[in-house]
Amino acid sequence: MFLAIKEMKHEKLRYGLMIGMIFLVSYLVFILTGLSNGLSNLNRAAVDSWQAQSIVLNKDAQINLPQSVISNRDRQVLKNKGAQISLLSGLVQNQAGKKDSAQIVGIKTNQFIFKRLKVTSGTKELHSKQAIVASAFKTDGFKLGDTLKIANTQVKVKIVGFTNNATLNMVPVVYTTPKTVNLAKYDGQQTTTLVNGVAFASKKPTLGTLKDSKLYSAEQYINKMPGNRAQTLTFNFMIGFLMVIILIVIAIFLYILTMQKLPNFGVLKAQGLPTSYLVKNTLLQAALLAVSGVLIALGLVLITAAILPAIVPIKIQITMILLSGLAIIGMAMLGALIPVREIIKLDPYQIIGG
Repeated sequence: MFLAIKEMKHEKLRYGLMIGMIFLVSYLVFILTGLSNGLSNLNRAAVDSWQAQSIVLNKDAQINLPQSVISNRDRQVLKNKGAQISLLSGLVQNQAGKKDSAQIVGIKTNQFIFKRLKVTSGTKELHSKQAIVASAFKTDGFKLGDTLKIANTQVKVKIVGFTNNATLNMVPVVYTTPKTVNLAKYDGQQTTTLVNGVAFASKKPTLGTLKDSKLYSAEQYINKMPGNRAQTLTFNFMIGFLMVIILIVIAIFLYILTMQKLPNFGVLKAQGLPTSYLVKNTLLQAALLAVSGVLIALGLVLITAAILPAIVPIKIQITMILLSGLAIIGMAMLGALIPVREIIKLDPYQIIGG
């Protein structure tokens, strides 16, 4: 350990550059992990806030809530069970002319989705033509008391409260009554309220015989959200590729350094220093370099996440960041095994010309 640290102190520039390289790649891995979590959260935040474990959708809707319509027969079977969801995607505009995309979600106040809704400002009331909206609307200039007109309809709703974690398919949610959604969707022409799906707080709720609908887990529904799986796989591929880059670069750097130091190692071996000591010295250097780079990157990514504007969908989960950091250190140690092989094969008499 003493030899490894002393050598790093003596060659500050050389080892500093290696730490810098590990820091840059680690920082990029952490940022990509945060963006992946943030974008995934935009897709599913509302569903997570409901704490729903399962959902009934039309079996022909390809597990897609906007495409699903629960038939009248199945609605009777599901009556007074779970939480009915009516959904309308569109634009909303306030009296000042500000517009924003929205997922307009109709829920009943006596069912568990509304009961689990946490209002950060305003009041937790939901009557006809009233709305509790995502806090994301605040950043776009909407405020309590604003009247929102639903695009292409004559229906208006008044903002009575704001709630966090209310995005669905990357679009902020407007919670209102099913009757209001029905009025907006059919301009008051439909006499019965449309139900797109029924959410349940348990994984295996007691249901009657469904003809046109099917029960899915919440994770099945989330994984089938448009673009969610492709987006996650893309980020995971980029992160995995960066891990491979770390392994290759660490291996190349340490291999070059080891080859330069072989004469010195030969002399040390000839003097009786065991091979195991030299191997431990190389592995310790790799560990110190990786840990230093990862710790610097961790500190900077936390600062970055704190100062980035709210519009950037980054979400730092400490558990995921720590796992990524450990993976980077593991790759660095794996890369160090290549120069270690040269140290083990080293014959001190050949290297010093004996």
